[in-house]
Amino acid sequence: MKKICLLALAVATFLGANAQLSVVKEAERAMKNGEKTSKVVEIITPAFTNPETSGDVNTWYIPGASAFKEYDHMLGLLQFNKLPENGKTTMGHLLLDGYTYFGKAFPLDSIPDAKGKIKPKKSKEMLNTLAGHYNDYLNFGVELYNERDYQGAYDLWEIYLDAPQNAELAKLLNANKVMPADSLLANIAYNQGLAAWQLENHQAALDAFRKGIKLGYDKKQIYDNALAVAKNLGNNEEVLAIAQAAVPLYGSEDSAYMAEIVNYYLQAKDYDKAFDIINAALAQEPNNAKYYIVQGVLYENVNNNSAAKDSYENAVRLDAENAQANFYYGRMICSEAFNLLDSAPTLQSEYDKYYSEKVAPLLNEAATVLEGAYKLDADNTDILRLLESVYYNLNDEKMLNDVRKRMQY
Repeated sequence: MKKICLLALAVATFLGANAQLSVVKEAERAMKNGEKTSKVVEIITPAFTNPETSGDVNTWYIPGASAFKEYDHMLGLLQFNKLPENGKTTMGHLLLDGYTYFGKAFPLDSIPDAKGKIKPKKSKEMLNTLAGHYNDYLNFGVELYNERDYQGAYDLWEIYLDAPQNAELAKLLNANKVMPADSLLANIAYNQGLAAWQLENHQAALDAFRKGIKLGYDKKQIYDNALAVAKNLGNNEEVLAIAQAAVPLYGSEDSAYMAEIVNYYLQAKDYDKAFDIINAALAQEPNNAKYYIVQGVLYENVNNNSAAKDSYENAVRLDAENAQANFYYGRMICSEAFNLLDSAPTLQSEYDKYYSEKVAPLLNEAATVLEGAYKLDADNTDILRLLESVYYNLNDEKMLNDVRKRMQY
C-alpha cells in the first residue's frame, strides 16, 4: 500500500510540474501571438509561485518580453495618431512592467549548470531590449508626469538614472551613442524630485534633489526645493548641508541660506558659532543688507536690542527699498519708545517734559520708518498694528483713524 501511495505522489508531482510548464508554454504562445501583456500575465501567474517554475528564467522573461512587444506595437499606433484613450499612460507602465520582469529574469539566467558553468540564454537579448528602449524611459517619464501619474514618472526616471550604473548596460548605451551627459541626468533627477514632492514623499524628493546637485544641477530652484522638503522632514542636518552648499552660489542674492545656517546654530544655542558665521559673511560682503538683517535677528535672540537696532539700521542704509529691513528697524524704534514709556515718571509735569524730549521723537521716527515699510509691503498687517500703537501714543487721532481704516476696522 505504501509503495502505491508513493507512486501516486510521484505521479501527482510530475503532473503538477508538467501543468506549470504547460502554463509557461501557453503564456509564451500568447506572447508570440500578440496577446496583451495583461492576458499573458494572467496565464503565467500560477508559475510565479510554483517551485518547479518560479526559478526558471522563462517564467519572468516571457511577461517582460510581452510588455516590450506590446509597447512597440503601441509606439507604431502613436506615430499614426491611433493610440487608444490613455494610451501613453499604458505605454509608460508597459516599460515599467518589462523592466520589472526582466529584473527578476536576469539573476535566474546566471545560475551555474550541473557542471558549474553559466550559460545565459536570455540576458543578451534582454540587455539589448533595455538599451534599445533606454530613451523611452526618459520620454515617457515626461508623458506620465504631464498626465499627473507622478509615481509612474518617478519610477521611469529612476530606471533612466540607474541604467548607466550597470556596466553591461552602460557598454551598450555607449555603443548605441545614447549614454546621457551628467547634465541631462542632473535635470532628470531634479524632475524626479518634483514628482516625488507631488506624491508628498519628501524623503524620496530630497534624495532626488541631492542626486541632482551631486550630478551638477546648480540652479537656485533645486536648493530652494531641497531646503523645503528637508524642513518638511524636520531634518536639520540636511537643511544645514544644503544651505551651506547654496551660500557660495546664491548667498549674495538670497539671505535665506545664511539665515538657515545661523538658525541651525541658534536652535542648538551655539550663539558664538552663529555670530562667527554671520560676522564672517559680513566681512566678505560688507554691503549685503540682507546679512545685516540676519545679524539683527540673531542679536534679538540674545536680547541685545540695541545691537539689533543698529544692524537693521545698517540694512536700511544699504538697501532703503528693503521692506523687511524697514519693518524690523521701525519695530526696534517702537520697542525703545515703549520701554521709555514704561519707565516714565508719574508726576504730570515731569512726564510731559520726559515724553516730549525722549518718547515723542522716537515715536515720530518710528512712524516715518514704518509708513515707509508699509509702502513697500502693504500686505504686512504687523506694520499696521505697530502704527496703530504709535499713533495712539502720539495722540494723533487723524492718523490713528487712517491706520484703522487701512486695517478695515
